[in-house]
Amino acid sequence: MKYTSEAGDLDFWDPYPRLNDFKKIGINLSGGTDSALVMFMTCRELEKRNSDATIVPITGVDKTRPTNIWNAEEIVLLFKEIFPTVKFANHEVNHYKKDHEKDKVNKHKEHEDRLWSENKIEVLLHGRSANPPEDIAKANNLLFKREERRDKHGHKRVPYHENHNKPFYCPLEYLDKRFVAEQYKKFNLLDNLFPITASCVEYADKTDNFTKPCKECWWCREKKWAFGMYDGGVV
Repeated sequence: MKYTSEAGDLDFWDPYPRLNDFKKIGINLSGGTDSALVMFMTCRELEKRNSDATIVPITGVDKTRPTNIWNAEEIVLLFKEIFPTVKFANHEVNHYKKDHEKDKVNKHKEHEDRLWSENKIEVLLHGRSANPPEDIAKANNLLFKREERRDKHGHKRVPYHENHNKPFYCPLEYLDKRFVAEQYKKFNLLDNLFPITASCVEYADKTDNFTKPCKECWWCREKKWAFGMYDGGVV
C-alpha cells in the first residue's frame, strides 16, 4: 500500500515482494508512535492479502524505565481488536539492565539475535524514523541530543536489507515524524492509538514517577514538533 504526506511518500510493501514469503514477522514495538505505525501498516497489509503470516511483537524494557511495556501491550491489544483476522504470536519481552548509558542498542540486538537463533522470527521490522532536516531542527531546538544515525535526509534510500540471512526492514528510515503525524490524522489514530503511545525517555525523577512526559528530552520535543502535543495529548 502507498502512503503520502507533505513530508514524503512511502510505498510500504510492494517494492519488496520477498516480504510475502515470511511467516514470522518480528516488529520492534517500543511503545512509541513510529513503531506503532509500522505495526498498523503491517496489519493493514496482512489483512489486505489475507495472509497467514504471524506478527511477533518484540519489546525491550529497561529496568530503570520499565513502563513502556504497558504501552506496547495496549497497542497490541488495540490492533487485535481493529484487525481480528491478523495473527499475533506471543509478545517477546526482554527486561534488561544497561551496563552503561549507551548500552540500549546492544541489549536490543542480543534479544533480536536470540529470537533469530530460536527461529521465532524470519524478518525484523523496525520503526526508526529520520531526524528532521537540519534547518527545521535548528528552528525547533531539535539538534541537541539527537541520534546522528537518524540523519537520513539526502541519503540513498535502502530501507530493506538482506543481512546475513537476517532480513531487516526499516520503512520509515527516510521519513521524519511529520509523515508519522500525518498518517495518524489520515487514519483517525489520534483518538485511539496516539493516547496509548509514549515517547518520553526520561526517568522517574523527571516524569513524576512515569505519570507524565518530561517535555524536555529530545523525543518529547520531537513529538511536540510533529503532533503539537506530548505523550497522552499533553500540551
